[in-house]
Amino acid sequence: MNDNQAPQAIATIPARSIPEATYKVLCQVATAIERLFSPFCEVVIHDFADFEHSIVYLAGNITNRNVGGAATDLLLAKASSGETDTDLYNYLTSLPGGRMMKSCTVFLRDERGRAYGAFCINFDITAFVSMRNQLGRFVATAKHDDIVETFTDDIEETVQNLIAETLAEIGQRQPMLNREDKIDLIRRLDEKGVFQVKKMAPFVADQLGVSRATIYNYLRESREENRGDHD
Repeated sequence: MNDNQAPQAIATIPARSIPEATYKVLCQVATAIERLFSPFCEVVIHDFADFEHSIVYLAGNITNRNVGGAATDLLLAKASSGETDTDLYNYLTSLPGGRMMKSCTVFLRDERGRAYGAFCINFDITAFVSMRNQLGRFVATAKHDDIVETFTDDIEETVQNLIAETLAEIGQRQPMLNREDKIDLIRRLDEKGVFQVKKMAPFVADQLGVSRATIYNYLRESREENRGDHD
């Protein structure tokens, strides 16, 4: 449908309680909303002068109602109890065939606050809920909080990430590490396989600002401690 064509599913009858100027503006707004969200949306204007035939304007149609149709049970309950001071937004309703809809109801009030009608937007969300559920199943993953994986062609970048990750684990910053902290850091890096990679000891030494010999000494001490713990 191009912008110059009239919407196919729009019907209207004269309103009795709604001021004419207000009614014309509401019809324009209703048409704009329906065109924007078609074919999932309908906009209904209710005139409370006759609850049996309250629908005076209908743009789009997802609830299979007609102009001249009756007010809903919700509108009847709100109007009869006088609970029309608060508008209703994004509440969930159901449609025949298991379809789902979310709706908004804005009460039209006079200068004394008395409701004389309602402007209602209904949106069929069935397809979107199904899409959300399908996407949820598609992106679902098993819960493994202990798994971290870095994808890169550069092994030095991987080791840099492991150093940063391990410093976070022990709750220290590199400049603040004492000798025991550094041995603990080297032990953890060793457990993560860093020193299985050739020439990583010199790289780690550069990252920590210590000599290569110091790294080898820390590595020997940490491995001796591990062996002692398992004896």
